[in-house]
Amino acid sequence: MDYSALINKEHRLNSSYVPNDLVITDNNENNFHNYKDPTLKPMISASILPYFLMMQAAALKEGFHIIIDSGYRSYDYQQVIWDKNVEEKGIEYTKRYVMIPGASEHQSGIAFDIAYIRNGLYTDDVTGDDPEYAWLMNNAHLYGFILRYPKDKEDITGINFEPWHFRFVGVELATYLHENNISLEEYHARKKEEDPNHNR
Repeated sequence: MDYSALINKEHRLNSSYVPNDLVITDNNENNFHNYKDPTLKPMISASILPYFLMMQAAALKEGFHIIIDSGYRSYDYQQVIWDKNVEEKGIEYTKRYVMIPGASEHQSGIAFDIAYIRNGLYTDDVTGDDPEYAWLMNNAHLYGFILRYPKDKEDITGINFEPWHFRFVGVELATYLHENNISLEEYHARKKEEDPNHNR
């Protein structure tokens, strides 16, 4: 997986793509339970796990216990999520909040949703007002991670603000995006201006 790869509705992963180095991060209660499969545990690519563990340890020193709530999702499982949201909340809501199969970064194995452990208890009630979120906004890039769908970039990413969804892009690129306050879409747009064949 190219860590800088753009994955969205216009740049989709093949339905057969499965990372070959997935590892279970822990056994926490995670949001897969919302879709009736409690056997699934959060997994990410082994190549990015050391970076997450370093970030997690640094956050813990500040009193913030951040965990991976939902990591890898297969193409087929994303279809389950899509269908259930359409059924329960309608197509317009689903288009805004859920990626169609193939367009979800979760399939890549290098993106995940976070949750917290507070006072020993699990919570996936993640908001942009959380002290954990503020810490991540100031520090995630040091470990190669970006908030993938920022609040002020919704028209560019096509996805509503998700304070829980983080993506590994590598320390160098994450730092560049952080310092320039640009999204991954904007980065690739700049690269395309420099080279029209970029991303073809």
